[in-house]
Amino acid sequence: MKSGGRSNRTAWLLLLACGVLIIGAMACLTHGVLESERERSLAMARADLEERIRLSLWRMDGAASAVTIEENQRVMNPAGNQLPNSFARVRFQLSPDCRAIPTEPCSDEQLAELNQLLQADEDLIPRYQLMCQAVHSGAQQWSANAYIAGNTKDPEGERTSLQYQQELSMKERAVRGKTVNAAVEKAGLAQQLAAPGPDQPLAAFATAFQPAWIGQEAFLLREVQGDEPMKKIEGVWLKTAEFKELLLGEIRDLLPRADLEPMKPMEAAGNALALASFPWRLVPGESAAATTEIRGAVTPLLAAGWVVMLVALAAGAFMVHGIMKLSERRASFVSAVTHELRTPLTTFRLYSDMLESGAVTEEKKRTTYFRTLRREADRLSHLVENVLAFSQIERRPTKPKAETLEVGGLVDSMRERFEERLAGARMTLVVDVPAGLEAAGSATAIEHVLFNLIDNAAKYAAGGDPPEVRLAAKPAGEAVEILVCDHGPGIDEAEFKEVFRAFHKSAQAAAESRPGVGLGLALSRRLARSMNGDLLCRSSAEGACFVLRLPAS
Repeated sequence: MKSGGRSNRTAWLLLLACGVLIIGAMACLTHGVLESERERSLAMARADLEERIRLSLWRMDGAASAVTIEENQRVMNPAGNQLPNSFARVRFQLSPDCRAIPTEPCSDEQLAELNQLLQADEDLIPRYQLMCQAVHSGAQQWSANAYIAGNTKDPEGERTSLQYQQELSMKERAVRGKTVNAAVEKAGLAQQLAAPGPDQPLAAFATAFQPAWIGQEAFLLREVQGDEPMKKIEGVWLKTAEFKELLLGEIRDLLPRADLEPMKPMEAAGNALALASFPWRLVPGESAAATTEIRGAVTPLLAAGWVVMLVALAAGAFMVHGIMKLSERRASFVSAVTHELRTPLTTFRLYSDMLESGAVTEEKKRTTYFRTLRREADRLSHLVENVLAFSQIERRPTKPKAETLEVGGLVDSMRERFEERLAGARMTLVVDVPAGLEAAGSATAIEHVLFNLIDNAAKYAAGGDPPEVRLAAKPAGEAVEILVCDHGPGIDEAEFKEVFRAFHKSAQAAAESRPGVGLGLALSRRLARSMNGDLLCRSSAEGACFVLRLPAS
């Protein structure tokens, strides 16, 4: 038993190690799948954000270009029939000392604030000229960038790759810059300004307005060439807050938390988030990581994988447990049968040797020896019969052919065999079966069950008071109950279910207790259930009481 225990522990430890390895591998696989799914989801979210950013930049460039184009198309005529621009705060010309000369009426406070801004910017004229040169060269650079970006392919083969999205954003900015620059140039270049009067017919020409920052305020500036040899600079001081709100209002449905930050025109050339129409940089107000979600199909698949794995482990554990139980039952059977065979074989050998030697009188042969040999032979026959019947039921469980039986007549036909078995234990049989009681079942199976119960009573209740076994029958609704009760030590209620388990007796118990291999009750219950009945053990104040329930005829 100790070696069996060690082998059982070894098997369980191996199963536990395999389970840990399988669970660890499944955990690593799950982690990898989730990480891959997060990366995929993050890439898709990043691509979606980039698409919304590009669309937002297109919308804002369109709205900003409309304001710039409107200013370029205005005819600077004092008589003026032009429509007012709601985003223009003050229109002015710059004097040689960089002071503003209003070209349209404005308040003294606005003019004073404007001059304060202009005087604070010492590099206004050189910076404006440099900006105009950058815009001219930028148009060519935009065209080159558009060609390069248009011929750049996704290195990873996925539209969601970060490099692809960055190159696509630069391409979009190049296209936007080219489009905006072309529209502004078309509206501004060679714009003929109306002469101030019939005595001055010479027309003037102006470049297109270019955006600029003076301090923290947005301006539009351009050069005007008139009949004077010196060029003049005209400007429009914009309502920065209202202009910014206009642009952000265009993209509220795409980027509700977006903002715009001012930047220098030269810095905007290489920034994918910069507007092409105005030196503003878009701040999306959200990140791709905030929108990542795991696909709904991944979680059920992983859950199904875990369930299948756990079910497989449970099935493996159940199988190992079953194999161990089978091994224990086999060991118990071998031990019990060995003990049961050793006793009668020893008796046969001893008695045969004594009979062969002639040391036994004829009277003793007849009264003692032959009777003992017959009893041991019946014991062996009953043991072999139980083992074969149980083996047959284990291999091929079949239902015996049912027939209508009169219980009283059936018990009478078996009574002699039962009494003979009890006589060997110095016990008597008391039969209490009413006449006319019928049940459905197999006579052979019923006899086998009842004899096993009588045999158990003879083994375990031989010292009862009175030394008798009561066999009774009674109707019980749609069933018939046949009771076999004795006056022995009885059975604890905690063991009512255990006594019907095959080989319930351990190897040690089988060697030390009364005869039996622990098959009689297990076989009897299976035979009873094969007849659509059952075999139960009930508590009794006097001893053990077994009840065979059979369907009523």
